[in-house]
Amino acid sequence: MSAFEFVLVSFAIVIGFGISEILDGWGGQIRARHRRRPYPLQIASSAYILWLSLQYLWILWIGRDVEWTFLLYIATATPALAIALAAHIIKIDTSIDAAPACDQYFHNSRPAYAVLALFPLIAFLMSLVSDLRSAVPNMPNLVAVSTVRLAVFGLFVSLAWSKSERFHWIGLFLVWLVALGFVLRLAFRLA
Repeated sequence: MSAFEFVLVSFAIVIGFGISEILDGWGGQIRARHRRRPYPLQIASSAYILWLSLQYLWILWIGRDVEWTFLLYIATATPALAIALAAHIIKIDTSIDAAPACDQYFHNSRPAYAVLALFPLIAFLMSLVSDLRSAVPNMPNLVAVSTVRLAVFGLFVSLAWSKSERFHWIGLFLVWLVALGFVLRLAFRLA
């Protein structure tokens, strides 16, 4: 087993736990739909985390020819752990005596978005560390520019502290736009 295969499998397991939690939450909301209405903002947030999970696994493919070091492994593992943790946090409790889904979402969204803020921050810091930049020569070209990373970091921090439903919808729309832009950038770069 090569170092890359080890890294990919270990990250796939971590991210798989997060994806499993998202799907379990959706399944619970579907099963409990007769007693409680699913909260669309929570579904949109967890869908974004699911998208981020799959996107991160896809991005790891650029590391197949990298000389893996422990520092690079830890730096690359941090976003995967943050994504999986955010997936566990954002999940809605559908038990009979649970609080309304809206209240649960705003209670859980603060730590979930604070954890998600680590994702663009780590990407930004990785682009500054020369050892990591030299280990992955294409990294600056495959990740959004530093200003976008910092803007997304600021957006996640703002979402963590906001209790406004309207702001959360606008913020989610913006992070989905960034994700779509990233995919389009990769698609046209790889085409």
